[in-house]
Amino acid sequence: MGDVAELTLTGKNPAELRVDALVVGVIKTEDSALIAGDPLPRAVTKTLNGQLKSLGITGASDEVLRVPAGDDVNASVIILTGLGTDESAEQPESLRRAAGAALLSADGFENIGLALPTTDAASAGAVAEGALMGAYRFDTYRAQDAKSPSVQPTKIELAVDSTRDKDVRAAVDRAKVIANSVAGTRDLINTAPNDLPPAEFADRAKAAVKGTGLKIDVLDEKALEAGGYGGIVGVGQGSVRPPRLVKITWTPSKKAKHVALVGKGITFDSGGLSIKPAQGMEAMKSDMSGAAAVLHTMVAIAELNLPIRVTAWLALAENMPSGTAQRPSDVLTVYGGKTVEVLNTDAEGRLVMADALVAAREDGADTIIDIATLTGAQMVALGTRVAGVM
Repeated sequence: MGDVAELTLTGKNPAELRVDALVVGVIKTEDSALIAGDPLPRAVTKTLNGQLKSLGITGASDEVLRVPAGDDVNASVIILTGLGTDESAEQPESLRRAAGAALLSADGFENIGLALPTTDAASAGAVAEGALMGAYRFDTYRAQDAKSPSVQPTKIELAVDSTRDKDVRAAVDRAKVIANSVAGTRDLINTAPNDLPPAEFADRAKAAVKGTGLKIDVLDEKALEAGGYGGIVGVGQGSVRPPRLVKITWTPSKKAKHVALVGKGITFDSGGLSIKPAQGMEAMKSDMSGAAAVLHTMVAIAELNLPIRVTAWLALAENMPSGTAQRPSDVLTVYGGKTVEVLNTDAEGRLVMADALVAAREDGADTIIDIATLTGAQMVALGTRVAGVM
């Protein structure tokens, strides 16, 4: 699946790190830009500061440029990454984005050093999180060429003031858990739909929670039909690959508030008989993003040993047109007994979510949070980088 780099802390002088490339921050100033902090020898910093303007470096967020490191730095290349203005340069989010942008553009290098400003635990955690997420690559389906193998970041050394600082170590460990869970979510979303039917998704959920202390239960198509889960059954009946409902439970040792997470898991959405236009349909393999996010949120919750009771529900089905598919004007009985008339089979998300949401309420959750790629209208309203939250 997708590759996640290995990150370690180092107290060495960044210029002395035996790495292929060294990431250094650049701050945006009124006149031009400046190297952030003092990670490099003075002569190198002075030379770079004098060249930034002519190189077109402004220090703006998401700006990245490679330059030769010179003789006084062990790395062969310095990756300059923008931190924004001086006021925002040491903010955790600025550091996270800068590290992520640098590692995203670091193909061709295997070992990376990070020499960004890490003045406290929050900044160290942010840099680690951004770097690990930026280093993620998904090349499962790419043909491997033995003569010219792809080189990408696999090892990251993060320079900090002290590797023994417990708060810094805890923040970085937390960042690793979050980054690994994000990578697991991305792996599922990136997987081709022929390789991820509902049953396979459920099997991957079992594998993901193994050894974490999470409890998992899977309802197959027979159990769903017997249990009255008419929404999931109705959506999934058009596919030869039957639906699943996955329940994952995290119970801490002490009594705690109960939160339910409900994720939409349409492993491919053709629209059913109300079929979608061909243009853009290939993106519908990602209609299970909500379930993927919920699954790996649960893994992170367990690994961080959070003191809260959480139950997750993954509503998994494939929405396909066939002789057995549900029809516009069919009436379904969703879990809990409410009847629903289907007017558009491409409005399938609310049907599978209805079953899972009622099950979550019946389970006695104090708070229910659902995550779903429910409508393309959200992107019309807010674009592709902003989540709609209600």
